[in-house]
Amino acid sequence: MVSSPLRSAPVLTLIDASSFIFRAYHAVPPLSTSKGVPTNAVLGFTRMVLKSLKDLEPTHIALAFDKDSRAERQKIDPNYKAHREGPPEDLVPQFALIRKVVEALNLPVLEVPGWEADDVIGTLAARAKAEGFCVQVVTGDKDFIQIVDEDVRLFDPMKDVHTGPAEVKERLGIEPRQMRDYLSLIGDAVDNVPKVPGIGDKTAAALLQQFGDVDTMLARLDEVKKPKIREAISSHRESLLRARQLVTFNTQLDLKVTIPELIRRPIDNARARQLFTELEFFRLVNELPADTSTPKPTEPAVPAAPVQVITSEEELKVLTEAAREAGSLFLVPAYAGPPFATPLVGLGIALPDGRTAYVPLRHDVLGSVQVPEARFAHVMGGLLADPAVKKGGHDLKVLSLLLGGMKLTLQGAHDDVELLSYLLNPSRREHALPDLSRERLGLELPALPATAEGKKGRPLVEHSAEEVAAAYGARADAARRLAPRLWEELEAIGLAALARDMELPLLPILARMEQQGVKLDTAVFKTLSTQVDAECETKLKHIHTLAGQEFNVGSNPQLAQVLYEKLQLPILKKGKTGPSTDQEVLEKLAEQHPLPGAILEYRSLSKLKSTYLDTLPGLVAKDGRIHTTYHQAATATGRLSSSDPNLQNIPVRTELGREIRRAFVAEAGYQLVSADYSQVELRLLAHIAEDPVLLDAFQHDEDIHSRTAAEIFGVTPDKVDRDQRRVAKTVNFGIAYGLSPHGLSTRLSISVEEARDIIERYFTRYAGIRRYLEDTVERARKTGYVETMFGRRRLMADLNSKNRAVAQAAERAAINMPIQGTAADLIKKAMLAVDEALTKERLATVMLLQVHDELLFEAPEAEVDRVKALARQCMSSVATLKVPLKVDVGAGKTWADAH
Repeated sequence: MVSSPLRSAPVLTLIDASSFIFRAYHAVPPLSTSKGVPTNAVLGFTRMVLKSLKDLEPTHIALAFDKDSRAERQKIDPNYKAHREGPPEDLVPQFALIRKVVEALNLPVLEVPGWEADDVIGTLAARAKAEGFCVQVVTGDKDFIQIVDEDVRLFDPMKDVHTGPAEVKERLGIEPRQMRDYLSLIGDAVDNVPKVPGIGDKTAAALLQQFGDVDTMLARLDEVKKPKIREAISSHRESLLRARQLVTFNTQLDLKVTIPELIRRPIDNARARQLFTELEFFRLVNELPADTSTPKPTEPAVPAAPVQVITSEEELKVLTEAAREAGSLFLVPAYAGPPFATPLVGLGIALPDGRTAYVPLRHDVLGSVQVPEARFAHVMGGLLADPAVKKGGHDLKVLSLLLGGMKLTLQGAHDDVELLSYLLNPSRREHALPDLSRERLGLELPALPATAEGKKGRPLVEHSAEEVAAAYGARADAARRLAPRLWEELEAIGLAALARDMELPLLPILARMEQQGVKLDTAVFKTLSTQVDAECETKLKHIHTLAGQEFNVGSNPQLAQVLYEKLQLPILKKGKTGPSTDQEVLEKLAEQHPLPGAILEYRSLSKLKSTYLDTLPGLVAKDGRIHTTYHQAATATGRLSSSDPNLQNIPVRTELGREIRRAFVAEAGYQLVSADYSQVELRLLAHIAEDPVLLDAFQHDEDIHSRTAAEIFGVTPDKVDRDQRRVAKTVNFGIAYGLSPHGLSTRLSISVEEARDIIERYFTRYAGIRRYLEDTVERARKTGYVETMFGRRRLMADLNSKNRAVAQAAERAAINMPIQGTAADLIKKAMLAVDEALTKERLATVMLLQVHDELLFEAPEAEVDRVKALARQCMSSVATLKVPLKVDVGAGKTWADAH
C-alpha cells in the first residue's frame, strides 16, 4: 500500500537524530579514517540525513536529539532504561563529529534536558499542525505512530517506507491514536517498559478493536473473553497505566523556537566539503552541490590564465616545443567509454610553468574547429613517445590505451598522481583527482560535462571544446601541482623507489595487456551453458526432493521456512530479517541434514553460471577477444585487481572452473603459456619468519602439507593420510591470514577445542611462525604500519581501535600484508623482468593476463619452448630468498591445457 500524500500545505520535516545515530552505527560495518578515527556511525547518519533532504525536499526542518533523556521518565519508573549500557567505545568519539556534520549541513538542532527526541518531535508536530503545517517525521521508531494522522506521516529512509494512518491500520490492525495503549499492553523490553503477561501484538490489537482504549477496557474488564488475559490485566492494572505514561510523548515542552524559524537553509558547502574530506567521505563530497564559493587566493580553482583551446597545427607545434624544452608535461584525456575501444575526444595539457591548453580532436559540434588526428599524431607523436620527456597526469594507463587506439605510444610516465597517492595510503578507497585536489590543494575543480561522469546528458563529443576546456585544463594543472607534493612525501618515507622502479614502469605493460585481450571460444561457453543448465535443474529437483516440497531456492525467507519450520533444524544465527541462511550457517547445518549441502552446491554452480557462462560471451569485443581492465590502485596489499570482466576469480580447482578456462584459447599458430609461482606465500612466510622447520622443508623440496601434517600429528611423512594432509593444508594456508580456532573449526567441520589444539601443535613445531605473527602485530602497533620486503606500506591505525572486532580484523591484516604484499611485488617484478626479456630477444610473444601468482602469454608455436624457459628463469630470479622460488610452467592451445 502506498501512503496517500499529505494535503497541500507547508511541510515541517522532523528528524529523529538520536535514533539515527544508533541505527547507523549498527547498520554500517566498522569504518575508520586512515588516522584511525572511527566513522561508521557518522557516515551512516550523514547518508540518512542527505537521503531525507533529497527525497522529502523539506521547506522547514529540525533535528531532535536526546539530552539526559531518561531523567523525566525515571521519575515515573526508576527502572526505565536503567539496564541499558553506555554506548560502545568506538561510538563515543563519533557524537561530536555528527554534531559537526549537522552544523555543516546547516540544520537546526533542538533538545530539552531530561526529555527524549520523541518528546521534542511530538511537541513540534503539535505546534506545527496548530499553525497550519503538515509534518513529516523521519524515523524508524514505531513509537512515533502515536502522533500519526492525516497531517503527520512517518518516513524510514533505511527501508524507504512512508507510513500514514492506512499503513498503521493494515500493519497493526489499530488506529494511530491507539498506539499508546497498544504499546502499554505489549511493553518494551529494550526500554524496560513492563508488559501485561500473556499479551502479544495480536491480542493487544484485538483488545483495542473490541474496547477502543485501555481506560474503556479496564472499565469493562468482565467483557474480556479469555480468563487468563482478564486476570493478567486485572493484576497488572497499575503497571499497565504506568507503562502508558512511559510510552506517551510529552507534546507540551517549552521550546524556544517558532516554526517559521525552522525554514530550511542551504548547506554550508565549503564547510561540508572540508569536513567530508577530513572524514574521507570522498563520495559524499562529490554528491554535494557544485561549490560556488570563492577559492583560496593562493590556490585558484582554475589556472590563473585561461585555458588555451588549440585550433591550429601551428599552435600545437608551439605547445609541443614548449613541453620538449621544459622536459615534462601533464595530460588528462577527455573520453567516454572503455579506453581500449574508445576514441580520444580531446586532451587537457599543463606545462611546468602553469600554462594550460586543451587540444580538441573529436568534438562533433557544428562550426567547431579542432586539430585533425593525423596532424596531432604528426606533431605530438614523437614527444609522447620520447621517454626523456616526463609525462604526468591521473591514471596514465588510460591515456596510454587511448593513444594506442591512434597508433601512438606513451613513454616516460613519471607523475601519475593516482599511483603516487595510492602508494602513500593503499587502504584509501579512491584516489580521484577532484578529491586529491580538494584535499591537498584546497581547490574545487570545474565540473566535467554530465555525460563524462556517467550522468544523463549529451554525449561528450556533442559538447564544444570551449565547454570542456576549462575542466580538462584545470585537471591537468591540478596533477601538475599535486605531483611534487606527493613525490616529496614518498621520498620522506622511502617509497619513491617503489614508484619509480615498479609501479610506473608497469603502466605500459598493463596497457598493452588490456589492449591485446585474450581470445574466447564462445562455442565452448554455449556447450557448457547447456550442460550447466541441465545440472542446475537436476540439483534443483534433488533439493525439492530433500525438502519434501517445491520452493524458491533463491528466496531466503522461503529457504528459512523449509530449514527451520519444516525440517526443525536449529537456528544458529539471526539477521535483520530473521534466521540466517548464509554460507557459514549452511555449512554447519549440512552436518545434520543433506539439504543445506545441496543448497550450497546449487548456489556455487548458479553463481559460476551467472558470473561467467552468461556474462563473458556478451563481453567479447569485435576482435573476438575479452579485454579486462587492471587496477593498480585498488587493493590494500598491492595486488592487481581485474574488472569488466574480473578474470581473477575463475576457480582453478573445480571441474567447471577448468572447463571455463578451456574457453580461453590461442590464435591459430599460437599457444598459451602459463607460468605460475608454486606456493609462493608459504615460501615467503618461511623466508620472512625464518622458521627452521619450514625452511628445511622447502629447501629439500618436500611436500609441505605432508611435512606439516607429520609435524602436527607426530607421524612420519609416509604415514600421513589424506585427512591429515587436508587439515595441514588448511592450517598452512590459513596461518598467514591470522586463522583463528573458530575459523579452522568452521573450515574443517570440527570442534573449536580440536581446532585450538591443532593450531597449538602447529605453533609448537613452527615456533618461528608464532614469533613472526606476534612480532609483526606488536611492531605495527608501535609504528602504525606494516610493510613488504620491498618497502610497500599499509597503514594499520585500526590496530588500536576500541572496537574489538575492528582491532582483530586489523591484526589479521597486519599478519597477512607482509606476505601477500610481497607476493604482489614479486609478480609485478616478474612482469617487468619477463617483458624486458621478451623485448630484448625480439620475440613476438605477448603477455595476456596476470591472475594472482600466474602470468599467461600467447606465443607463436616456434617460440613456446623459449618462452617457457625464459619465464621460469625470470620469475625464479626476481628475488633472492632463503628458499627456492619455484615456478610451474605449461603450454597448450587453451588456458586449461597450459595450467
